[in-house]
Amino acid sequence: MPNPLKVVGQGLLSYHPGRGAYMPTITPLPDGTFIAAQHVGEGLGSPDNYIEILRSKDGSTWESGRTIHSSGHKISEWSYRAPKISVVPDGRLVMTASRFEKIDNLFDPDTEELANCEMVLTWSSDGGISWSDPQVLTVPLPPSRYTWNGAGSLEQLSPDRWMYPFETWKPIGHVGIPDQKAAALFSSDQGKTWEEYRVVADDPTGKVLWWDQMNSLLPDGRVYTMFWTHLYGTQDDLNNHYAVSENQGRTWSEPRPTNLRGQVCTPIPLADGRVAAIYNYRHDPQGIHVALTEDLETFDVENEVVVFDAGKEATLGNPETENFLATHMKIAFGKPGGTLLSDGTLMTYYWCTAGGVTHTRWVRLSV
Repeated sequence: MPNPLKVVGQGLLSYHPGRGAYMPTITPLPDGTFIAAQHVGEGLGSPDNYIEILRSKDGSTWESGRTIHSSGHKISEWSYRAPKISVVPDGRLVMTASRFEKIDNLFDPDTEELANCEMVLTWSSDGGISWSDPQVLTVPLPPSRYTWNGAGSLEQLSPDRWMYPFETWKPIGHVGIPDQKAAALFSSDQGKTWEEYRVVADDPTGKVLWWDQMNSLLPDGRVYTMFWTHLYGTQDDLNNHYAVSENQGRTWSEPRPTNLRGQVCTPIPLADGRVAAIYNYRHDPQGIHVALTEDLETFDVENEVVVFDAGKEATLGNPETENFLATHMKIAFGKPGGTLLSDGTLMTYYWCTAGGVTHTRWVRLSV
């Protein structure tokens, strides 16, 4: 049987000599052009990260150089990460992003403390040329016990029900283990207010961590979310798990395991009901893979496609300790994502390191 997935195009999104580009996303626009966003800085978790906007007429060649930062986006006070742009019904663009308090160490692997973070929205009425001051979302959790950051992407479940997924962790000053959970805020007025809070996945024992929930809207209206599933305090990942909501995120199924042995894993629904998943494969040989499923649980790993082979540049040096979180801060590729284009092809994207330069790439696949 021939492989149903085939690479039909690939190329560079952007690179910055002397700095790195991380966590890209690509969004097709109604006029047939593309807009992308990513964060740029000295390192994956460095305090100097800012958001860059890129444009393309054909999805192949990209122009960069513009940032979102104006007086309202204070890069002197905040480190911005993980942007994602969506087109909303009135024609505007909205970007979700996380901005962390600018301190020397975004994350301390020894204490497991994460810097204070705000989840923000910023709006553009001119196709992404200029952006509004950030709209900060309020999370109804005590900041003495939790910090939080965005995960996945803004999901427009219906014109008047939007979902903003996030995950929790341990804030600076809290003594004890993290209370990590995957959750989401919901808006019923197209992003003006976000008053509804729901838990997507949580292990009350604290043993299982539901990291990097990556969500998608299936053609039948269900919400399908995949998790990087990790055992707290160990070096061990479980297989990627998934959860489904049949009522627009109000309740969720218990997470179930897939047969994928990955970390960050993004589902991309296809028009025929199948789902493609692009995920980080962190076992030798490390890289980024894409696989298909018909039942949301069992993926055709025998016919998956490797869109990036990390080779000897899977990590950036050695961690200072054997702590798993310290090890993870040395990764050299990751956060893959994708979108289904109007011609039926998959546009995927990720960040990686080659020749010592950390940059972003795109790969287009036919199905």
